[in-house]
Amino acid sequence: MRQKTVGSIVFIVSLALFFFISNSLALWYVFHQMGFDSSFRFEDGSHVKSDVLDLYVEYVAGQGGYKIAVIGDSVVQGAGVAEREQTITAHLQDELRGSYLKSARVFNFGLPGGRPADLYMTVKKLHEAGAAQMVVVNISYPFFSAEMTKTPLLYFKVWSPGLSEDEKKELKVPANIASAQASQTVSAGTGGSQDIENNMQKTISRYWAVYRFRQELNRYLFGGQPTVRGKVYLDLALNGITPAAAQPPGEPQPEEPLSEKDKPENKYKVWYSFPWSAQDRDHLKNVFNISEKDNVNFKYYRELCRYLAENDIPAVIFMSPVNHGLLQQYSLLDYDAFRINTGVIEKVAAGSGIMFLNYQEAVSPDLFHDSMHMLDGGNALTAGLLSRDLRPLIEGAGVR
Repeated sequence: MRQKTVGSIVFIVSLALFFFISNSLALWYVFHQMGFDSSFRFEDGSHVKSDVLDLYVEYVAGQGGYKIAVIGDSVVQGAGVAEREQTITAHLQDELRGSYLKSARVFNFGLPGGRPADLYMTVKKLHEAGAAQMVVVNISYPFFSAEMTKTPLLYFKVWSPGLSEDEKKELKVPANIASAQASQTVSAGTGGSQDIENNMQKTISRYWAVYRFRQELNRYLFGGQPTVRGKVYLDLALNGITPAAAQPPGEPQPEEPLSEKDKPENKYKVWYSFPWSAQDRDHLKNVFNISEKDNVNFKYYRELCRYLAENDIPAVIFMSPVNHGLLQQYSLLDYDAFRINTGVIEKVAAGSGIMFLNYQEAVSPDLFHDSMHMLDGGNALTAGLLSRDLRPLIEGAGVR
C-alpha cells in the first residue's frame, strides 16, 4: 500500500515538473524565436497581427526592470534603418542604461502606417495588461491630413472585433471584414459538442504553453504542421513531386513601380542622394496639409490623451522630427499653418496634463532618409533628447 502511495506521489510530482518545465521552455523558445528578447520591432504591416501583438504584450508584461513602451508609427518602428539596433527604442534603452536608469527596458510598439486610433487602442491594450510603467507616444504631423483620414484605422483586422458598429462605421472598417467577424461570433455560440471542445481548448491553452503555441512550435521546429511536412517529404521521396509542382499556377499580379526612396539600392540612403518624382512630391504636399475640421484622427488623438489622463498613466507625447530641408527645397509646407496646427496638437496634450515634446525641428536634414524617417544618426539623436527630457519624470517618480 505504501509503495503504491509513493508511486502515485512520484507520478504526480513528475507530471507537475513535466508541465512546468515544458511550459517554461515553450514560452522561452517561442518568444526567443520571435525576437522579442533582441530589440524586437514589427518589420512591416503584414506582421502586425492580433496574435503576435498579444504575444508581444504578454512578453513585455512578464519582464522585469523599469519598462517603457514607445508607441507610434513607422518613425518608431524604424523604417529608415536596416537593423533593429538602430531604432529610436534601441538607442533610448542604451542611453538610459548608460546614464541614470540602469534597469531600463524599452519596447518598440511602432506600427508601420499606424493612425491615432491604432495608437489609442495599443495604449489601452498595454494598460489593461499592466505591461509597462511608462508610455511614450510618438505623434507625426501628417497624422491629421485629409490624406490620412481616408483610412483612419489601418490595423482594422486587429482591432475591429472589439469595436461597436458605430465605431466600425466611423473608422471605415471594410464591410466584408465586419460581416465575416460577425458570422464567426454567431457560429462560435452554436452550442453542443463544438462549444465544449472550444472551451476545453481554451482552458488547456491558458495553462499549457506547449498546446497554446503548437502552431508556432511546429513552424519553428518542423517548418510547418508535421503531417503536412511529412506528406511533402513522402511526395518528393517516392514520387518526385515538389510542393511547387503540386500547386496550380496562379495569375501573375502586376506590381506598382517603386518610388526612388523605396528602391533597394536607395532604401537606407540620405534623401538628397536620389531624385524625388513629381508624384512623390505631390504625395508629401498632401500629407503635410492638415486641418482640425471634421477630422476623425484628431478625435482619436484626443481620446488617446483623455485615456492616458483618466487612467493616471505616466506618459509623454513627442512630435516626430521633420526633414525641413526636403520640405523647403520643394515648397511642400505652409509654415504659418504648421505653427498653428502644432499649437493645437500641443494644447490637446497640455489640456490632459501630459508632457509634450516638440522635436519637429530638432534633427538636421542630413540625418533623414525621407520627410520623416530618420537614418541611424537621427534615431540616436532623438533617443538622446528623449533620455534627457524623460529624466525629471522618471526621477520624480523615485525610479533608479
